[in-house]
Amino acid sequence: MEFFIRNRNIVAFVAFTLFCIVSLSIQSSTFVLTFEGVGSAFLSPFQKAYDGIQGGTGRLWAGFTELNDLRDELGKTRAKLQQYESIAEELDEIRYENERLRKLLDLGTRVTYDSIPASIIAKNPDNWFRTIIINRGENDGVKINMPVVAFQGEEKAVVGKIVEVRGSISRILPIISSDIRVGVKLIDDRSPGLLSGTSSNTGMCVIDYISRAIQVKPGEAIITSGQGGVFPPGLSIGTVIRTEVLESSAYQKVIVKPVIDFDHLEDVFIIKKEPDKELLQIFEATE
Repeated sequence: MEFFIRNRNIVAFVAFTLFCIVSLSIQSSTFVLTFEGVGSAFLSPFQKAYDGIQGGTGRLWAGFTELNDLRDELGKTRAKLQQYESIAEELDEIRYENERLRKLLDLGTRVTYDSIPASIIAKNPDNWFRTIIINRGENDGVKINMPVVAFQGEEKAVVGKIVEVRGSISRILPIISSDIRVGVKLIDDRSPGLLSGTSSNTGMCVIDYISRAIQVKPGEAIITSGQGGVFPPGLSIGTVIRTEVLESSAYQKVIVKPVIDFDHLEDVFIIKKEPDKELLQIFEATE
């Protein structure tokens, strides 16, 4: 008796456990109070708990596996989408190049001079407009001092002249460079002058040696005069923006905006015209 009193908590737990086992067994359709039956009844709740935990763990692992599969599929889908976008961009660029080349061929028939079409491949990084590199050279029949023109919309105008030739590339000195000299004239008054680019890289040109007595109107067109032996006469250059008059000079400066937008220039035509060497020498000697 003293044993039961001293260990009453343990006894109570054992008695409660046996009571639960007997109750579960009575609820079954067949009740056999054997050692095996008692053990089975005792372990049954733990077995069910284990099965439940195992099933939940299996479903959780299956969920992780499906998530990884979905992540892999998403990555593959994104890669394919990027590939399709890249192909679409390449197709757009090819379409643009085809349209540009068709336009170039069409414009080539309107140059009126025998010419060589070319595309711009580089511009001087130190001075964006100092020189322009094109993809035609000595192998294509390009020579130094050949004039270069391009189309701005429907209008053909002067770009510059060839100043260096190699096997497959050439260098153009544009009319907006301060190093060039082009013989020009006012289309209305026919007064001649000498055009060059401005040193401030404004994208404008300036004409010197126009008499102060001449009324130069804004918007008046400027064309090549043919003097100098490089450019044929009558090629479009640009339009007058304004004039600048110095009291100490007999001449006025005429500021000209070129027809060609050098920011967006892509294609040019080299006119296959060799300069008049004697005239060119005289022209260069007077600069």
